Amino acid sequence: MRIVLLFCGLLIFACGDVAMEITGNEQELYQNHKLLKSYFYRPERIKPYSEYSGMEVDSMYASLKDYFCGANFTGNCPARYTYYLPPEKTEDKIHEIENTKKYLSFGFNRKGILNDEDENLVDTIIVSAVYPISPAASTGLRKKDRLLSANGIPLTGLTIEEATPYLKDDDAFEDRTDFVVLRDGEIKTLPAMRKGEVQKPTVYLDSIEGIPIIKVEEFKLNTNNQNGTYAEFKKILQEIKGTKTAIIDLRKNPGGNIWHCTAMAAELVPFNNELVYDVEHYRDSKKGNVIGTLHSYARDFLRQEGDGVNIKWIILMNRASASCSERFAAAVKYNRPETVVIGQTSYGKGVGQIYTKTYMGGLAYITCLQTFYPNGKTFHNVGIIPDIPTDPEDENASLDAAIEVAKGNTNFAAKRSSMPARSKVYQIESFVNNTEPTANKRIEMPLFHQGE
Repeated sequence: MRIVLLFCGLLIFACGDVAMEITGNEQELYQNHKLLKSYFYRPERIKPYSEYSGMEVDSMYASLKDYFCGANFTGNCPARYTYYLPPEKTEDKIHEIENTKKYLSFGFNRKGILNDEDENLVDTIIVSAVYPISPAASTGLRKKDRLLSANGIPLTGLTIEEATPYLKDDDAFEDRTDFVVLRDGEIKTLPAMRKGEVQKPTVYLDSIEGIPIIKVEEFKLNTNNQNGTYAEFKKILQEIKGTKTAIIDLRKNPGGNIWHCTAMAAELVPFNNELVYDVEHYRDSKKGNVIGTLHSYARDFLRQEGDGVNIKWIILMNRASASCSERFAAAVKYNRPETVVIGQTSYGKGVGQIYTKTYMGGLAYITCLQTFYPNGKTFHNVGIIPDIPTDPEDENASLDAAIEVAKGNTNFAAKRSSMPARSKVYQIESFVNNTEPTANKRIEMPLFHQGE
């Protein structure tokens, strides 16, 4: 319903108020002022239109000072959330918001298994993920296959320097490559694999000591699965059905599509429980500008209880876990207090944005809502505080702690120095931005926008 309301509202903005006799570029400024008055979540900051007349459109947006760089941030914050883009940049930005990247690729990830005696040598390269829609999947490559050779070039017993190009991306391989793999003790020669345009997934499944580890990199409308991140996650939940404990890794997840992350949380929470609620600003064709409260329950997203309700969850987070990843963790932790959060306090962004094309085809991107726990508290400017904090300088600490908790070893801190090393895997993450989130990286999908 809200989608229709927004669309109608934009038609009114584009066609109404002819008595103002505003023409040309000034009309774009005027219509954006109306958009801000309708949706911006801090309406007291918006001045009468006369004070913006003649101003550049984005300068009006910038004057609202909608900046945020995370909980406990000090210094000059460059991350702005309410902004305007001119028409020539609109389509590219919308595509960035809604889609994961596409690459000329085979469509599989791999990692190197180091030699037990010499950690400068990579014994073999093992396939860690195969994208469902990809040349790799079409030619029968499977997760856990060990790559023995590519077009006759051996891929075993390499130095780290030699192995790195093969782990980093697909450029080291020819566009048409014959792979020989070791699978379940048998050597297999796969059909010729040709690179193609592959869209990146957002959810990956791995395991350590039989404990499932689900890595969620972001929440997107369109991914390697045509139904987006939630569909990827749902498929993995069905794959691990029956497991007692599982880990969700949200480290470095900058957020994304609100519907997808909320639906994913619904899969882990009892059917009739409230997940979160949002205080949102929007334009109603009959009521005018409205400040409403939208409560989200698990049953709003599912037809029956979710596939993750009977699994004990451990969630990994760090400072670069932001926005929609925090919304997901907040909903699960609130409703499932036994959930264990491990890592560092997350970024602390509990506000969301709407985007829409404007009168002249620009892009309006406006903070329109704030999210709250069902008890009225918020994680905005607070973050998700871990139950078990770990050293941010120790990249293995959070995962090591999660494995110990999953095995029931709660007193693992004293055993840290004697715990078995998990550094036998040499892996380079391809196409992953490892920096802390910024406004440009932390793109939000609105609850509604024109054209859906």
